[in-house]
Amino acid sequence: MNLMKAAFSFLFLAAAVFAGEARGATDVRVDFTLNTTDAAGAPLVESRYYYVYRPDLLSKTTPAPMVLVMDASPGGGAAGFFHRKADQAGFVVVSCAIPGNSRATVWNNANPRITGFEDYDYISTVIARVAASDHCNDAFICGFSKGGHMAYAFACERPATIKAACSIDEFMGLTSNIPTAPVPIIAMHGTQDTNVPYTMGRDSVDAWRAMDGLLHVPPVTTYESSRLIPGQVTQATWRGGIGGTQVAFVTIVGGSHQYALPTVQTGYDCTDGMWAFFSQFLKSAQAAPQIVSQPVNNLQPSGRPASFWVAATGDAPLSYQWQKRGADLAGATSNWFTTPATTTADNGATFRCVVTNGSGSATSAAATLTVTAVPTDPSITTPPVAQTVTAGRPASFSVAATSTSPLSYQWMKNGVAIAGATRSSLTIPAAITADDGAEFSVAVSQGAGGVTSSGATLMVRPASGAPVILTNPNRVRVLANQTGTFAVTARSAAPISYQWQKGKITTNMADISGANAATYTTPATTLADHLTLFRCVVSNAAGSTTSASEMLFVTAAPKQLTPITNATTAFAPPASFVSSTISSSGSTNLNLTASHATNVAVIENYRAP
Repeated sequence: MNLMKAAFSFLFLAAAVFAGEARGATDVRVDFTLNTTDAAGAPLVESRYYYVYRPDLLSKTTPAPMVLVMDASPGGGAAGFFHRKADQAGFVVVSCAIPGNSRATVWNNANPRITGFEDYDYISTVIARVAASDHCNDAFICGFSKGGHMAYAFACERPATIKAACSIDEFMGLTSNIPTAPVPIIAMHGTQDTNVPYTMGRDSVDAWRAMDGLLHVPPVTTYESSRLIPGQVTQATWRGGIGGTQVAFVTIVGGSHQYALPTVQTGYDCTDGMWAFFSQFLKSAQAAPQIVSQPVNNLQPSGRPASFWVAATGDAPLSYQWQKRGADLAGATSNWFTTPATTTADNGATFRCVVTNGSGSATSAAATLTVTAVPTDPSITTPPVAQTVTAGRPASFSVAATSTSPLSYQWMKNGVAIAGATRSSLTIPAAITADDGAEFSVAVSQGAGGVTSSGATLMVRPASGAPVILTNPNRVRVLANQTGTFAVTARSAAPISYQWQKGKITTNMADISGANAATYTTPATTLADHLTLFRCVVSNAAGSTTSASEMLFVTAAPKQLTPITNATTAFAPPASFVSSTISSSGSTNLNLTASHATNVAVIENYRAP
C-alpha cells in the first residue's frame, strides 16, 4: 500500500517452544507444511508457522474460543495486551505469521481468483489445527493495518469459518475484496490516521453494512472509556442484520495509525471493545446464563454519557437488567447500558447486569464509573442545541469554545466523524426524514487536550401535503465504463419535481445538475464511483420528501484473454489424443489437450492478462 501501507510493528513477548502437549502462559510456536496452490491453481508447498497462547487456567475439557491475530512477529506471538484479555476472558490467542508465503513481507489479501488462495488456505488450516490441538470451537479474526486488511479479506472469502472479524486502522479493497455472506464486523479507526484515512475505513464499514442488510438501520451510539483523554471514543453499532449480524465502528478522535491501548494516546483499549463485540456471537455451552464478557470500568468527563457492555451465553431468550449501585435501572434491559449525561455525583458509581432465562440467572461483575471535571482548556461555553426542522429544509448546529491555543473541530453524527466537518458550525443543506433522531456532537481540541460536546438531537418532521415515496431506488451493480440507472416513484396531489443527489456516506449529498426526472442514469462509470450513494428529493408546493439512499457498486471489467500469435499445430492419427504445453512471458504454462482428433488438430493457445 506504499506510504499508506507503511510498516508498523510491535515488540512481542519472547516465544518458547514446548514438546508434546505441554502448554503454558506463553507463546508456543507451531511449524507445519501448508499444501496450497499458486495464482494459477498449480500445487504449492510452503513452510509456515503460527503461535498459540493458552491461559494457564483455561480448561481443555470445555471448548474454548480462539482469536486469530494477523500480526505475529518473528520473536513470538500476539502482544501482551492480547494475553491480558485472554487471561481475563478465557480464550486462546493465535498469532498468524506472513513469512513462508510467496510475498515474504505482506499478506496475499487481494482477490484470490487473481493472486491465489495461499494465505486464505493458511488461515483456514491454522483454524482447523488449533481447533484439534487446543479443543477450540468459535474462531474470530482481527488485525491492525495490513493485518486488518487480511482479516477483512478472509471474512469476505471464508465467512462460514469465523464468527466475527475486526479490523483496526485499515480498509479492504472494495473492488478486490467483495463480501459474499453476512458476517458480524467491528472496525476501529483514529480520525488522525495519516497512513489510512478515516474515510477509507468508513467506506469498508459501509460495504459490510450493505452485505449484512444494515444500510437503512439507525445506529446505537455508545460512549467508550478513553482513560488518558476522556470523552474521545464513541462506538456506532448497527444491530439486527441478516442472521443476527451486527456492524460496529469505533471512532477514536485524535487517534493515529496504531493499536489503541490504555497506555497510548486517548487510552482506549481495543481488546476490551473487540471482545465485548466478539463475545456476543459465542456458541452457548449450557442452558443457564453464563457471563462471557464482563462490563469494564469507564471514565468520562462530567456532562458526557458513559456506556457499559455485557455478553452472556445460555438458552434463548435471555433478558437483561442493569443495576446502579445494586438497584435496578428502569428501562435498562439491553446487553448495553448508557447513562444520562454524567455529573460529579456519579463518580464512583458501580454498574452491573443480571442476565436471566428460563434456566436461571447470572450476575456480572460490577464496573466502576469515574467522572472527571470538564477540562478548562479548551472549554465549551455553548454546546450545540437540538433542532426541529421540516424535511427538505436546512439544519444548522454550532458550538462556542474558549482556549489559550488555536482550536480544531470535528463534528460527529451518531458518534461517527463527518468528513470535512471541521469548523465551529455545521450546516445540513436539506434534512431528510431518515435523519430524524440523529445525534450531532463536536470534538473540540487544542494540542494534546480536547473535550467533546454533549449531543444535540435533530428532529425531522415531514411537510404536510408533501409527496409520499412509494418506491425507493434499488441498488445498482455495474462494470466499469457501464452506466447505472436509479428510479423512484412517488404520489402527490400536486405537480411533482425531482432532484437527484449523490455523495459518499461520510460527506454531504450534492445536487446532480440536470437530474430532474423520476429516473437517473449515470455517465459511464469508473472504479472511483464504487459505493457512491444516490437519492432523490421529490418536491411539490407543500414541501419535499427525500428517498432512501442507495449504493452504486462498480467492479472492474473482466479482461479478455490475449491470443498468442504463434499458435501450435499438432498432428496425430485419428481418434487419438493430442496435448500441448505452452509457456509465455509473465504467464503460467497452459496444458491443452484435444481429444478424438480427426486428421489434424490445430490448437490456439491463450494466456490470461
